[in-house]
Amino acid sequence: MATQSIIRRAMSNLLVRRTVLVVSSPVCADRVFGSAAAATRKFGLTGSTQTFSISYTSAGSPLWQSPARRLSAAALPQPIDTESEDEAQSAGNRLSDRIGFIGAGNMGEAMMRGFTSSGVSSADRMSASVRSSERQKKMTSLGFRVFPDALKGGAEQLAANNDIIFLGVKPIYLGGVLKELAPFLEDRHLVISIAAGITLETLEGELPEGARVVRVMPNTPCSIGQAASTFAMGSNTTAQDQEKVELLMSSVGLAVCIDEHMMDAATGLAGSGPAYVFQMLEAMADGAVAAGLPREKALALAAQTVIGAAKMVFEASGDGSVTHPGVLKDRVASPGGTTIYGLAELESSGVRGAYIRAIRAAANRSAELSKGQ
Repeated sequence: MATQSIIRRAMSNLLVRRTVLVVSSPVCADRVFGSAAAATRKFGLTGSTQTFSISYTSAGSPLWQSPARRLSAAALPQPIDTESEDEAQSAGNRLSDRIGFIGAGNMGEAMMRGFTSSGVSSADRMSASVRSSERQKKMTSLGFRVFPDALKGGAEQLAANNDIIFLGVKPIYLGGVLKELAPFLEDRHLVISIAAGITLETLEGELPEGARVVRVMPNTPCSIGQAASTFAMGSNTTAQDQEKVELLMSSVGLAVCIDEHMMDAATGLAGSGPAYVFQMLEAMADGAVAAGLPREKALALAAQTVIGAAKMVFEASGDGSVTHPGVLKDRVASPGGTTIYGLAELESSGVRGAYIRAIRAAANRSAELSKGQ
């Protein structure tokens, strides 16, 4: 499968939301636009052969201030009518497909909430097959239709009533769920697995020939609509399937399409990454406490510092492209100032290398787990 990466940022706490389409290669541009050359001519794509970033102008000024989360190829070159953009966003982002979850724990619930709050879907068009009575009551209270345990008839009922099926059960239970679901899959179904470590080959092997399968890996900030999710498309999926997955997952954060062989690296970075950031925040706050700040204020300042710095990577360029963090770091570190002295301590302690090794170690462990080790 050609390397593809359609990146949309939908950070709900930004004052100005921006939508960015990054196409990782001319091959990707060929699939999305017909050809890289046509994309360049039609949409004003700029950049190297490795990265094209959409830009279009009105009266010579870049237009990046649309709150719309979905970037439709047909709509890209059109200037935004600010009086009707909210209506256009609602109409353009809503999927007609019915969406069902087999397993709706914390992650599944977060995704369902995100789909409804973003307007991609609505509670009356989503349902879940769950085992525990507690989760059944919870789903019902949120307005979602509930079906029985997938292993007790729920899989059949959910398949009959939905077009897109998310597999949200733990990996140890997935084999049984796939066997229950397989007889009821039809051509209209798109199956999306969020089970960690279960490959597309395994999923496709357990389902009927030709089944359209996608593997998605969200991370824990999905619970607050700030996920960094990666997804890999199965061998039978279509460009329209990819659009739907990207639209759904970008409603709960950032969604990046990758080749499946990159999934372990993405797990080491985005899947495990929140824990690294939490540890870094704790250490930063400890340092501030040691320097005299109260604990609560130190934690708040550390967290906001990370939020602000991360936003600058996305926002500082002013044209929708990301800015290399090294460039931003150098802007803070003035000659002989406090920042460069602090950076020197981090370098002497090997912090940069420690992060690199941590992500590689987590990626290697993800690969081992995928092989059942």
